[in-house]
Amino acid sequence: MKKSIIITLALLLVMGIIAGCSALSGLTNFAKCNFDFNSVTDVSLCGINVNTKKGIKDFGVTDALKLANAITSKSFPLTLNVNVDVKNPNTTTARLDGFDYILWIDDVKMTAGSMTKQVSVGANQKVMMPIGFTIDLLDILKSESRDKLVSFGCGLATNNADASRVKLSIKPYFTIGGSVMKFPSYITIGGNKIMPSTH
Repeated sequence: MKKSIIITLALLLVMGIIAGCSALSGLTNFAKCNFDFNSVTDVSLCGINVNTKKGIKDFGVTDALKLANAITSKSFPLTLNVNVDVKNPNTTTARLDGFDYILWIDDVKMTAGSMTKQVSVGANQKVMMPIGFTIDLLDILKSESRDKLVSFGCGLATNNADASRVKLSIKPYFTIGGSVMKFPSYITIGGNKIMPSTH
């Protein structure tokens, strides 16, 4: 897959010469980077931090009432950070301006979109790239009870024991001279990387 990405980016060389070879080089370098799943952190349900909770029994009366009210109001937001390690094996900096994304949990497509996020990785360096998401679980798991929704969220947070449930597909892009250049295909990070097609 990396070979096809590099070939596609090479076809943009003429534009790179016009707009700036160093910018195109940064994107080409990103195509050669290694992406690894790091962790899931900062998990919350309805604004309640659940990183140390395992289920509904770990919630106090006030928080339990807040969760119940969320069900009634038909909005049960889950927020989390998916942390990705990006390693640049190149001798020059790798850069991107953003990416299209698809977030999967338990092989269920939770959300998709595009995110503007400038990332720069120095030569032979590795950085952790945190990516934040907010998902309304009631939009995805409509028939589940409050307790099951809570277990779903807490299971992602407890010592990252079930972080393998989370998978992220990204298609990085770079802006040169007002034109957006994207990778030709998604890069899949996390879990066993087996999921429905992202094309």
